[in-house]
Amino acid sequence: MALFLLVRAASSFTHISSRSPTIRPSATTRYVTKEAVQRFRQQAGFGSSSTSSSLCTPPAVKDEHEIETTAAQVNHIDVVNGSSSSDSEEERYMPPWSLPTQRTPNSKAFARFRQHVNPLSRRFQMPTDLPNNWPHSDFTNVNLPLYLDIGCGKGGFLLELVGRRHNPSYIQEFGTDSYMNSTKNFIDTTDDWLPDKMNYLGLEIRPGVSQYAQNRVEKRGLGGLLSFVGCNANVDLDRLLSLYNEASSDDAKEGEGNEEGGNSSELKFVSIQFPDPHFKKSHQKRRVVSSALVTTLAKFMNQGGVVFLQSDIKEALEAMRDKFVEGDGLVYFDEHTDDNVDDKEEVEEQEYALANPLGIPTEREVSVLNND
Repeated sequence: MALFLLVRAASSFTHISSRSPTIRPSATTRYVTKEAVQRFRQQAGFGSSSTSSSLCTPPAVKDEHEIETTAAQVNHIDVVNGSSSSDSEEERYMPPWSLPTQRTPNSKAFARFRQHVNPLSRRFQMPTDLPNNWPHSDFTNVNLPLYLDIGCGKGGFLLELVGRRHNPSYIQEFGTDSYMNSTKNFIDTTDDWLPDKMNYLGLEIRPGVSQYAQNRVEKRGLGGLLSFVGCNANVDLDRLLSLYNEASSDDAKEGEGNEEGGNSSELKFVSIQFPDPHFKKSHQKRRVVSSALVTTLAKFMNQGGVVFLQSDIKEALEAMRDKFVEGDGLVYFDEHTDDNVDDKEEVEEQEYALANPLGIPTEREVSVLNND
């Protein structure tokens, strides 16, 4: 059974300082020379590289030949496994999301990925690589409210959501898959929660999965509205949202605001659906909803902004709820209750919603419903 919870931003956020994670070399650290990185970036389409540039997801691969070519180019990068090489100044650490996958669209394993990663491992504590002009590189109009999906997986939910809301004919144009067929009878109720015009951003920590999701965007004709970024949300979220706000503010100063006038690039809606529960007590520190994540969201959400939490594991949902409305998030978020229910006892008995308020289920939710 899937359980749902909505929380709303309750108050404005005062500045909270953040600290970048420290990365130390180890026996498993992967190094590449600056020359190799520069050669890789030019061949893979990133452009020029410098030691001070930010790091990011690779461009979408258009066809099988390009995948094979790019993967072959990676083999020419000199990777050094170990503590450090003789010339440490010539070494550069490369984030896992910048390494192209060697899977091909025709391979049986193209859409199969490992289910779990350790977000606390050194390679996932790196900042992701972003184009120099991000978010302009991914969104046509950065002066729109932002929908953020943390832990988006293969992107099926956002692809379905954006397709239904902004391109009703996309099914006829681009066909269907098994997930789309399983959701076609579900009614989209997102208009009750979301403004008419939005940008959509999905974050996924598993490198191959984020690349797979991004490759699906152009195939569905949703470029300019939807983007997927491979990153660790607890490392990169503040930077991503800051860049989005800064780009919108710069456009507003230049007179390129939205059609209604002004700047409305606020973080409007956040969904965290079926995150890895990390059952072991020693692994619970790996859960994506942390105190730092909650305060970062509060920093960028205005009063009334919504965070949607969903899980089929009650203990995992309760842990997320505690972070938002019981712990450090108590100052910034309130638990959303149904305004149509007047009986307080009924509200207390109905601890969690049993129906998805957005209407559109995720791949995981479809699987849970089919198993009930």
